[in-house]
Amino acid sequence: MSIGTRVKQYREAKNWSQEDLAIRLDTTQTTISNIESDKNIPNSLLLKKIADELEVNLNDLYDDKITNISNIEKNDGVVNTGSGTVNMQSPELLEAILKNQEQIAKLMEAQSKLIESLLKK
Repeated sequence: MSIGTRVKQYREAKNWSQEDLAIRLDTTQTTISNIESDKNIPNSLLLKKIADELEVNLNDLYDDKITNISNIEKNDGVVNTGSGTVNMQSPELLEAILKNQEQIAKLMEAQSKLIESLLKK
């Protein structure tokens, strides 16, 4: 089952419209529609926000299988990438990814403000 399908299931279980979820996430209904129809896959930061709003575990939203990634074998939650082994169910890994995404978002915001100030000059 895809991430989009799971988001839709959990949203509907709360009797929320796409617009309701979009407002809670400070995004658009179109964004939610695109996620639910698998046209877009949310980044890890947005996916964490979705999980928080829907009151589900982040892992509950992930697809059952890894797709479109070459040279990866998945066994019992461990992925062999050819250059090492990673436990994909590691809470530490997920937290590190989320912190990284938050830092990226802050840097992008700072960059946008800098560009805006330069354009005003």
